[in-house]
Amino acid sequence: MGKGSKKRRHPRKKKPGKGPAQPRRPLNPVPRAADSPSPLKTALSVGFFVLVLGLVPFLYSDYMLAGALGLVGHPAVFTATSCAMTGTGKDRHIACGGNLAAAHRPPRYASIDAQVPLNRATPVQALPTGSLETVGPAAVSGWSTLGMGGITVLTAGALAAFRKRLKPPARRTGFRVLLVPGSLTLAGLVVYVVVRAVM
Repeated sequence: MGKGSKKRRHPRKKKPGKGPAQPRRPLNPVPRAADSPSPLKTALSVGFFVLVLGLVPFLYSDYMLAGALGLVGHPAVFTATSCAMTGTGKDRHIACGGNLAAAHRPPRYASIDAQVPLNRATPVQALPTGSLETVGPAAVSGWSTLGMGGITVLTAGALAAFRKRLKPPARRTGFRVLLVPGSLTLAGLVVYVVVRAVM
């Protein structure tokens, strides 16, 4: 081999275990964006539940509370002749049928979605929708509690919607405000149970 010839260098074989370190994979990989629900779907779901559990009970209870207080409809006397369980599943409730008498109106058969004493005159309020509502402490406390529960759900929904935009002091104030309707709802529920047990 002459002086001008160059020796060919063979590439050295890399020993196992040496070489560029491979990045470690996390034990708990972060879920992809496609796996997590979109903000729009989350907002629609929260809005739907707030509407069903907050706004609808609040508006309905206000109307029925006005009837229980005698502010809507006209007074009448209902005498139940029979009561039975109607509906299926969560819609099961007691309905009573009997005679309805009101001033300046002919007596007629009517029904009420409540349990009332049989063969005893019960003061009721005939609402413009055609339904009957009992009057007295039980009805007032019951519808007031339902309305306050709707306000509680609406307040909680508003706090959940604006939670990220509120500063920590305002967020803490909002939770304190939420305690007011929540406490009134629990107190009203206790009053309703006691009144129903006594009557």
